Amino acid sequence: MKHFSQITDLPCLPLYEEFQNLMKHKKISWNGRQQICINSVPGYEDDTSYGAGALNYDWRKFELESQMALKDGVMEVPMRETPLEEQDFTVLCSAFKDTLFEEIHNSLTSKFKLGRLRIMQSKPKTCLTWHVDTTTRLHLPLKTQEGCFMVIEDEVFHIPENEWWHTNTKLSHTAFNGSKETRLHLVAAILD
Repeated sequence: MKHFSQITDLPCLPLYEEFQNLMKHKKISWNGRQQICINSVPGYEDDTSYGAGALNYDWRKFELESQMALKDGVMEVPMRETPLEEQDFTVLCSAFKDTLFEEIHNSLTSKFKLGRLRIMQSKPKTCLTWHVDTTTRLHLPLKTQEGCFMVIEDEVFHIPENEWWHTNTKLSHTAFNGSKETRLHLVAAILD
């Protein structure tokens, strides 16, 4: 494989069960988004949605001004006055203190210079836009099934559940969920 490589020296913990427990006890929620942030920027430790989405867009303003959502059939999201950077995400969100996600966060930060660490949801029968990220990413599928694939340039791969994979997302890529169930990945931006 050209754009995917398995990482075998990171822990695989029962994160899906931990995730379900945190959701059940309302410690975390999707807040109308497809991402939950495990880490954040100082001062926003209680906000698990602060780093959701592209960092140069002001997603909160977009939600407040939803009438701007489509202009001539194209989604328009206002730009942030000062874009956030991956390296700004240096603190664990309080909702994940004393959980298995904190263990994973600590393990990752001991091995890598880490940017955002997020749980990313892909609903059934959905696809991301074709895009390029500023960093490579580590993926750990918490829940996946047949019909869920990531595509980097011309390479298509189903990342197996509970395995860590390094992905070269600095190249054009997308992910799609062609199944009838939600797909959940833990995704880490790697800065080095």
